[in-house]
Amino acid sequence: MALVKPISGVDDRVPLAEALPLSSPFTLNVFPTNACNFRCSYCAQGLGAKKLADTYGVDKSYMSMETLTKIVKQSKAFSSHYKLLSFMGHGEPLLNKDLPEMINMVTCAGIAKRIEIITNASLLTNEISDQLIKSGLTNLRVSLQGLNKDAYHRTSGVILDFECFVDRLSYFHRNKKPDMGLFVKIMDVSLGDGDEERFYGMFDSISDRMFVERVQQVYHAVKLDGESNSNSLIHNRYGYAQPPRKVCPLAFFSLAVWPNGDVYPCDAIYKPCKLGNVTEKPLIDMWQGDELRQFRMQLLHGKKDILSGCQHCCAPNDVSHPADVLDGCEEQIMVLL
Repeated sequence: MALVKPISGVDDRVPLAEALPLSSPFTLNVFPTNACNFRCSYCAQGLGAKKLADTYGVDKSYMSMETLTKIVKQSKAFSSHYKLLSFMGHGEPLLNKDLPEMINMVTCAGIAKRIEIITNASLLTNEISDQLIKSGLTNLRVSLQGLNKDAYHRTSGVILDFECFVDRLSYFHRNKKPDMGLFVKIMDVSLGDGDEERFYGMFDSISDRMFVERVQQVYHAVKLDGESNSNSLIHNRYGYAQPPRKVCPLAFFSLAVWPNGDVYPCDAIYKPCKLGNVTEKPLIDMWQGDELRQFRMQLLHGKKDILSGCQHCCAPNDVSHPADVLDGCEEQIMVLL
């Protein structure tokens, strides 16, 4: 029986403010590609390739094994393992044919306690499931776009054999190792009347964790009907009630590596504060460098809404865990940086 619980986060989180400063990132987000086979209406990919590139500087490049090798090698310089290494991005990770090999490389290197993929799973076959299970993957996080063929076409512009899709998820769930997780989620805008109950019933026996998320204004160029301004959010996508946050916590515990090796303090599409590239500068130097320190200081001084790459971003109010709140702790953290 699956848990009805947000698929983001774990139960053993520590209050971030009490753990800072971190000698090593808790999370490393690795983007195998930013290409996508879906055009979801609430996502930047729905803008089309040209507008996506013009607005956000996102192309269809793929990460090479050479770049991942540098990431893995550089990660060994940190004093502790990542709590999470997530293969994600602003596209579909399974489009990168090297993904199972990439996960295996990370597993063999022993640099992360958990390894996950965030995917639409439309390209998941039984053969790929076998490869992923063998690779050492910890969690497969699947984003659904509807509960039938018509809903997928309406939301994502694709023709999907939904029954086959569910069968392949079921295959993964039956054959995965006991310590692996299959998490499924769906946005509320992809559901019709009565679909939330259907969703939970459909995936109760073939997943380990499932949840309906609230769609938010993640991309400023993608307008959502009836969506409130991100600066006045009362609930985030997981349903947590919170006042708007002043300090974004992501830059204090994470790094993100784009397909070409560029590194940023978070996985936002807005690319705030480029720290360098793994072909030119080690990850540990970026993590400990003055550029990231100055960026964090600006966040602590309340400049989130005017910083380039931050002013349009709703992540502090949308995806940040309650344990990560830094508001009210600014002065004590500044002393430590």
